[in-house]
Amino acid sequence: MSKQIIIIGGGPAGIEAARAAAKVGSRVTLISEGPVGGRSGWHSLLPSKVWLSAADTAGMIAESPFATSQEKPAPADILPHLQQIKQQWSTQQVEELKSLGVEIVTGQATLNSANSVLVKDKDGQEVTTLSGDAIILATGSVPFFPPKLKPNGKTVIAPRFMSALKSLPPSVIVVGAGATGTETVYLFNRLGVDVTWIVDQFGVLPDYPPAAGELMAEILAKRGVKIVQGKLADHFEEEYGGVTAVLDDKTRVTAALAFVAIGRFADVGRLNLAAAGLPVADRAFPETNVFCQTAVPTIYAVGDAAGPPMVANRAMAMARVAGLHAAGAQVTPFNPSAVVAAVYSEPQVAQVGTTYADDGSIQTTRLGFGAVMKAHLLGETEGFVELAFDGERKVVGGTAVGPHAGDVLAPVALAIQVGASLDDLASIFATHPTLSELPFAAARHL
Repeated sequence: MSKQIIIIGGGPAGIEAARAAAKVGSRVTLISEGPVGGRSGWHSLLPSKVWLSAADTAGMIAESPFATSQEKPAPADILPHLQQIKQQWSTQQVEELKSLGVEIVTGQATLNSANSVLVKDKDGQEVTTLSGDAIILATGSVPFFPPKLKPNGKTVIAPRFMSALKSLPPSVIVVGAGATGTETVYLFNRLGVDVTWIVDQFGVLPDYPPAAGELMAEILAKRGVKIVQGKLADHFEEEYGGVTAVLDDKTRVTAALAFVAIGRFADVGRLNLAAAGLPVADRAFPETNVFCQTAVPTIYAVGDAAGPPMVANRAMAMARVAGLHAAGAQVTPFNPSAVVAAVYSEPQVAQVGTTYADDGSIQTTRLGFGAVMKAHLLGETEGFVELAFDGERKVVGGTAVGPHAGDVLAPVALAIQVGASLDDLASIFATHPTLSELPFAAARHL
């Protein structure tokens, strides 16, 4: 007998859970607060990647030995393309879900119990009540802003405003040195904006190995980014034609625009989880097992709704596991160690698995990107790939800084998933000349 699965959230995780459950015969209802694609598709991930693609193009124009023009992409060209891509991607996903028999309901969902969901429209009017064998929470995350650093949509913005940025400012202050902050610094710098970067005491990309963040900071500084290291932004003050960031040591930095990307937290506070026997503290998230089940077996949480790291491919991997498990199908447990996290700057920064252990049980081998011909053809030789392995030479992690670093680590993720050794990687010679040679060459380098 097929299961009735209710999925709350229309972003990448919700879509993947619906796809997985429907393909094994479950009856699936997907509740999306807005158009399918979610905040990720309409306001954050997809829009940012369109802007980053424009920045990549500007970089290729500036650095290619064959460049004949120094003209940079402009918002007037980027925004129409961005709107087109958003609509196309959403439409494609809706058509696929409908072809799989997934019912799509628009509205805000709250739980009545461990098996029941109430859906209301934006005015608070009841749309429907649904009951199911399992409920998958895929509600994503929302940004965190200290009270004195909140965006106003004019002189202070956040990622969600990038879809409406009709002109580039002459100068910008970026607050935040995580993945989003780093990507934003990169794209504004590439598009010709004067960038000042406020980096706190944790440094650039604190969730990545220190060498990766240090190299990224060095490269961006060479390109003209002004890095204010070890400082916290305390508050903003409006200036005529711009904004001033006042730092914790009273230093003042002024620019035409400020961009804030400090962090995010799971968007589960509106779900009334207590009604299902799953109370969660403010800005916290439900704990999950290897099949993404919470303490209440009929309720699953995936992606950002299950807490950090808040990475889209992690969300989709969890969603597939949850969708299949909720449907009663056989599925391999979710393995967080096989999730590649990447920063989509140029060079990219990526990591997977475990790269360090305090007890010294993990060793590493590093190879510069310049070891393969493709890096020279691209004119990008500053980066490196590093493999981490245990005492039995099993591959347990990897780090890469360089062009297409996220792609470079894909074979490392597979090696972690299947328990491959350095010798297994060393025996493979990828197509030449490509960057895909790097992880295999790094294994041989040891």
